Amino acid sequence: MVLFEDETGFSLHPKLGRIWAKRGSRPFVYTRSQHQKRLNIFGWIDLVQGSHGITKWISGNTDGFIQVLRKIIYRFKGKTIDLWVDNARWHKGARVEEFIIEHSFLHIHYLPPYHPELNYQERLWHAMRYEETTNVYFETISDLDHAVFKRSQRWKPKKIKELCPLI
Repeated sequence: MVLFEDETGFSLHPKLGRIWAKRGSRPFVYTRSQHQKRLNIFGWIDLVQGSHGITKWISGNTDGFIQVLRKIIYRFKGKTIDLWVDNARWHKGARVEEFIIEHSFLHIHYLPPYHPELNYQERLWHAMRYEETTNVYFETISDLDHAVFKRSQRWKPKKIKELCPLI
């Protein structure tokens, strides 16, 4: 299995994008500008099968990364896994190395620094932001959480393969 993994965060402050409006009018999105509240998500993608998964965590940290590794191992039980990640500090370190030693069928590879375009999971994050959170106001983190996870569940393998073509 060849997988890509990455983390992202969504805040309650809406992402503004292009929108159609009547000439002379000015569209707006309601907001309370709550930048401090954030939904943190770890995600992975399998390009060949078109499958993906996301997991909510408190923040981008080693505990969250190891939790995602556990879920990936459970999902792909009995298979050799090559996981490509960026160079975030929580993807490295003694605890991650110990985890990899315990699970010899898991191999972590690091993408070159400053090249997010090489991580296919980034394409899913981009699509998620565009489809679900652009020009939308969420009252609570729970509302945002529900919308993001619901959108993720609607993505079928065909859509994943269209967003992340192998060639």
